[in-house]
Amino acid sequence: MIDAAEISSWPERRVRYINTEAELKDLLSVMRDDIAALDFETTGFSPADGAEVRLAQICNDTHFVVVDFWALPKRKFAAYAEWFEGVVWLAFNAGFEYQWFDAADAPQVVVREVAHTRRALMGGDQMSFAQMAKADLKIDLDKEMQASNWSAKELTEQQLKYAADDALWTWRLWQHWQDKLTERPSASRAVEMLDGLILPVHEMRETGLLLDDDMHEELVQLWTDKEEEYTATIRSMVSEEDVPNLRSRVQWSDLLSKHLPDDVLAAWPRTEKSGHLQITVSVCKEMAVNLGGEGPLSEVLWALADLQTVQQYISNFGLKLITMAKADPNGRGRLHPSYNIARAVTGRFSSSRPNAQQFPRDRELLGDYTSVRLSFIAEPGVKQLVSLDYSGIELRVLALLSGDQQLLYDCVHGDLHSEVAAYMAGRKINKKLPDDYALRSKAKGVSFGIIYGSGPAGLAGTMRVPFEKAADLIDFWADRYPKAFGLRNTMRDHAAVDGYLPMIDGGFIYLGKKAPLPKCANYPVQRAALSIMARAIIRHHATLEEEAAQGRHLGTRMAATIHDALIDEALNTDAVSALHLMKRDMTDGYLDIFPGAPTEGLLEGGVGPSWGELEDVAV
Repeated sequence: MIDAAEISSWPERRVRYINTEAELKDLLSVMRDDIAALDFETTGFSPADGAEVRLAQICNDTHFVVVDFWALPKRKFAAYAEWFEGVVWLAFNAGFEYQWFDAADAPQVVVREVAHTRRALMGGDQMSFAQMAKADLKIDLDKEMQASNWSAKELTEQQLKYAADDALWTWRLWQHWQDKLTERPSASRAVEMLDGLILPVHEMRETGLLLDDDMHEELVQLWTDKEEEYTATIRSMVSEEDVPNLRSRVQWSDLLSKHLPDDVLAAWPRTEKSGHLQITVSVCKEMAVNLGGEGPLSEVLWALADLQTVQQYISNFGLKLITMAKADPNGRGRLHPSYNIARAVTGRFSSSRPNAQQFPRDRELLGDYTSVRLSFIAEPGVKQLVSLDYSGIELRVLALLSGDQQLLYDCVHGDLHSEVAAYMAGRKINKKLPDDYALRSKAKGVSFGIIYGSGPAGLAGTMRVPFEKAADLIDFWADRYPKAFGLRNTMRDHAAVDGYLPMIDGGFIYLGKKAPLPKCANYPVQRAALSIMARAIIRHHATLEEEAAQGRHLGTRMAATIHDALIDEALNTDAVSALHLMKRDMTDGYLDIFPGAPTEGLLEGGVGPSWGELEDVAV
């Protein structure tokens, strides 16, 4: 066993090695009400898989220690987890550290995310710990030891140094961003909001979503049929000799380069490294419009865009979901996505294993109505899903951010999409008629395209209309909602001062002084929508904890947040009551961000056996 004398002194600090209960107890007693960095080295990724915490590394300006739990008499971290209460622990990827406390029945331990201050000030990111240390502290961390054997009977000095360094640099990162926070103190509200998501996000991951294998196989078969249909359409126009592999973007680039006019080729976006034509869904649609929207080449590009879309659905959300559900470590057939807080630049959630934030929304998919929501169910006969979705929240948020009263009225009391559809048709529409309903659905693309900062070319590709028609639709929208359309210019003016876009939650997104106009249009809206959902999640988690403390809703668990929806799973007897609580918490979360804003028509959803079969229930 290595003792303190054997651990070399590093340039920054000298580490102390703890291998007795008395030393650990004394340390944590002295540290009560303190703040310190914390990092674990574990034998695996999750306590659910039987993995254990081997080392805990602790660092602040006063203490720098490594604790080896296997050297202590009880040998198990769980036996000492409660001792960590009373300190605010700072960790990178804090949800990872928190899960070990929760599994050890010490959920009251407070763990905060060291990266949240950076994300509140700069915008979300996907940086690893080493990347963040490099960007902010200008140091190169060697992570080779991360995959070493942490189950070894005796750990090497190199392993112990590696472990201690992670805590040291976590503390340095926290200090670095605390200094930055003093320059923009309003961002502390955003930091608090993001930290408030750690516990509910952990609960959602632990609960997971139950997958109906049979229903999902039917959906995947529908997607597969559409893939074959689009393949046949393309093959009727493009031979195997021309493009042997329809998935090969290089082969498509070679073919199109031979047949497209020079002016089209000059305008076609190219890949940065190889210089090949970009063959993505959005580019194919945009270039189909540039070619007139009709004719053989345009038809090939439309079909290729559709083929790529359905192939992405099959690849990302097909049978892979069934395989993942069957691999549920708890044997319950559930998916357990990791909800990554503020990993998107806007602050929105990203998710992984699987990417639940990219689950297709209910919509007309390539001509056939499909709903991946039907694949997610409650425990049959015992529970129901409870889910509410913020209805049209992005447009409502845009109206509130910009102070555009016409847009707010149309969102709350009118019918924004019918207004756009009527302009497209040159007449009033009746959405009860199938054709007019379809036109209204298509008109949604105009408003959402504008939210994302689309210009005429991008909107033309999305709407499958000529460039001139797309430009006319943008002009109509800008004339009807001038303040909402002008928000992008207001935001660009903010960025021109120092590169920062101010967010409604007190935080910022850094884009530089020449911020792109589409991002100025979109990012404030997405961040505000995230802030509303974050406040709702924090409120709802607190509500369910209060209910459980009173012996109520003991079977109600937060299960997921996907897009602008929140999902609970509740016992049949509690489902209606859970819906009432969720309505209150989501409404109050919205009012936290926009006090006094109208709440009519804010939420839609209800209770049902699956996410796709929800019925609103009066309570």
